Amino acid sequence: MFGRNRELRERREARQRWEAWSAGHVEPSLESGHGEPAATPVVDDFLPPELRLPTGEELAGTLMAHDLPLVLDGEVRACSECSSYRKWIVASTPTGVWLRCPAGHQQVEPRLDAAWFNRTSGPITAQHASYEECLRFLGH
Repeated sequence: MFGRNRELRERREARQRWEAWSAGHVEPSLESGHGEPAATPVVDDFLPPELRLPTGEELAGTLMAHDLPLVLDGEVRACSECSSYRKWIVASTPTGVWLRCPAGHQQVEPRLDAAWFNRTSGPITAQHASYEECLRFLGH
């Protein structure tokens, strides 16, 4: 009996909190009072400035170091040429996600995509003028 009462009370309190919150956050209407579409409010980008990519510059790709074994579909991904399975450099480019082993062998990985790269990588910490400069920065 007491468990059911507590559950009902918690639901009621949650509903009251939601109603109080939503009362202060009214969605803008599609039309202004004059029969014309209302202006869409301008919202700043959600990322803080230090995490944003620079604008106006063409980026060929983004690289990150991935030191642990890369497990895809339940298998540890190894280099097809030297069988290395650690210390990958992962590159996200317009043509796909590429893997580079410590020996320098490069291959595209079709099971990875830009969404995976964005979820896995951290913020950009440096920019480099060339691919080779970035590889040196990442320890390859």
